[in-house]
Amino acid sequence: MSADVSNNISQYISNLIPGEGDTEVSIDLRENNKPDYSILTVREIEKTENGNFFSQLSLFNTEKDNDERIVANIGLGKRSLSQDNTLMTGFNVFLDYDDAGNLRSSFGLEARSAVLEFMYNYYFGLDDASDEKVLDGYELGLASQIPYLHWADVFINTYEWEGVSRDDVKGTKIGSELLLSPTLNLEIAYDDKDKKGLEDEWYAKIMFVHPPRNKNSLQDGFISANTWRDQKDMSGQLLTKVKRNNKIFVEFKGKSTISRAD
Repeated sequence: MSADVSNNISQYISNLIPGEGDTEVSIDLRENNKPDYSILTVREIEKTENGNFFSQLSLFNTEKDNDERIVANIGLGKRSLSQDNTLMTGFNVFLDYDDAGNLRSSFGLEARSAVLEFMYNYYFGLDDASDEKVLDGYELGLASQIPYLHWADVFINTYEWEGVSRDDVKGTKIGSELLLSPTLNLEIAYDDKDKKGLEDEWYAKIMFVHPPRNKNSLQDGFISANTWRDQKDMSGQLLTKVKRNNKIFVEFKGKSTISRAD
């Protein structure tokens, strides 16, 4: 996809929901599942002396037990920069709701520098749809820039969902996030689940973002002469999205099936 096309798409989606902050439209492609489509926005609520308060909203479709659903997420967060702006830390709270009636909340922590990222999210169910049970759980993630590839990160996420009528579900995701252009991002990963009945799977997520990313992309060159990114200032990351699992994980009562873990 050419840079002009991705730039035009990025500009169009940003006009759908005006305001300062990231806007992202994504397509999630997975083995043995229909594509998921989503729109996500991050908007600033208030600046602080060394950071900000912000909101994050998203809306997307997903499939559970052969049933297509719409899921909405709304979150509030606070981020702070270190004195030299090279480290950003933050916390956030979210509510997730689907049109079947499931309701979930979460609390998250994050820490980011130019080359390393850490995140932790804990999820807990608040209300259940008919014949379903929203599961509590957590995820823990670590990401790093790939040396000499300033446009590429590698990540590993571990997660666990606490089963109610069935065993807990544990898994690990290993993948890479690739900034192909300032407005086009690609995430590719393998999701290794330990639960019988849930298949391990590859997935790819294509993301159009606006405004354009202010860091190196593949367009700037495949290999850099420097090991790590030159851009250390994290102030431009204050309105990027919180990384979390936006899909509600449920057990189906009276069935041997459970929903996809992400």
